[in-house]
Amino acid sequence: MTELLKAEHLSKNFGGLKALSDINITVFDNEIFGIIGPNGAGKTTLFNNITGFDIPSEGKVYLEGKDMTEKNVTLFCKEGIARTFQNIRVFSQMTVLGNVLVGMHKNMTSSMLQTILRTPSQRREEREAYDKAHEVLKILGIDNVADKLANCLPYGTQRKVEIARALISRPKVLLLDEPTAGMNPQETDDLMHLIAKIRDLNITVIVIEHNIKFMLNLCNRIAVLNFGQLLALDVPEKVKVNPEVIKAYIGEGEE
Repeated sequence: MTELLKAEHLSKNFGGLKALSDINITVFDNEIFGIIGPNGAGKTTLFNNITGFDIPSEGKVYLEGKDMTEKNVTLFCKEGIARTFQNIRVFSQMTVLGNVLVGMHKNMTSSMLQTILRTPSQRREEREAYDKAHEVLKILGIDNVADKLANCLPYGTQRKVEIARALISRPKVLLLDEPTAGMNPQETDDLMHLIAKIRDLNITVIVIEHNIKFMLNLCNRIAVLNFGQLLALDVPEKVKVNPEVIKAYIGEGEE
């Protein structure tokens, strides 16, 4: 297996609060990697520190062996990192297609003048962007709502729009922060199959979730955080029966 994303001795302090303490994780190419833990365990803080939205107080972040520790979020994006957020962030007054095309912005090369003049190269690039957007929408099963306003769609579909926008640039790593939030059981099951399909596109996926059953059925490996510390990191079968994990998070007797 090839190392893709690595956090080494990662710590994050907010004043006197230690949100992360000496976290060491390695995510391999083409796997689905899960992060679970109670509220306040440091899951989203970890996401923010390995995607350039925040800078660690200590430690290093590597992407394909390249030190990304103090790089900003734009550079992370250019290197192939894409993410979604706990709270849906779609442009409500834009169409689904428009939302997805926003994700192509960093890949567009036409200048403002070329765009104003509608040069042949600009028109060709625009057509290619539209084709890629429709392709991603089809993969996610929402190409039939491409022309609808995002705020007119069910919550679960809006989640897929956000994922589509992250996918449009074909990132190396896609990070999903609580993607099943607000979804009904059928939508959750559909999303599980969708994430597996994304992985099959040779995109590594990292997921934060509270839905333990979802994570046990989805992930190749799972990291368990508790009070900002790494409690366990193993395959789902071993995480499920780990006494410390059961005590801290899953709960006695839960299947």
